[in-house]
Amino acid sequence: MPVRCLSFVEYDETGWGWQLEKIREPTWDDVLVSVHRLDKFRYPWVWLFISDNDEDATLDCLTILGGDDVYWVALSAGIYDQLRLFDSNKSSNEVDLWTSDQGFADYEFHTTSDIELVLRIAKHFAETAEPLAETTWEV
Repeated sequence: MPVRCLSFVEYDETGWGWQLEKIREPTWDDVLVSVHRLDKFRYPWVWLFISDNDEDATLDCLTILGGDDVYWVALSAGIYDQLRLFDSNKSSNEVDLWTSDQGFADYEFHTTSDIELVLRIAKHFAETAEPLAETTWEV
């Protein structure tokens, strides 16, 4: 798998203290565990890096945020800059995706509740460094 580093953050019960974890040369099982444990608060995001960079999520990275049946996916790698998953059938209502620390919200049309789709996107990115063709992306 071309993913060189999987990074995630774990927050304490206050939502302010945190620890960054990195798994070098992660397995697909590492990715599955990390995505499935997303919960918006204690584990709000996962970064999948395909280069030696393992700090800047705007370079060679797939970001998955959220949990509790709502996920936000962004991709920045190669010729792709800050792509976000897009679903034109959803509203422009804001959805909370990260509820600890600084938090993060985005429009509902940038989210999905389909964790299997999120995993297909992650697997495809891990294998090709490309966005999944069957999905729609927006800058």
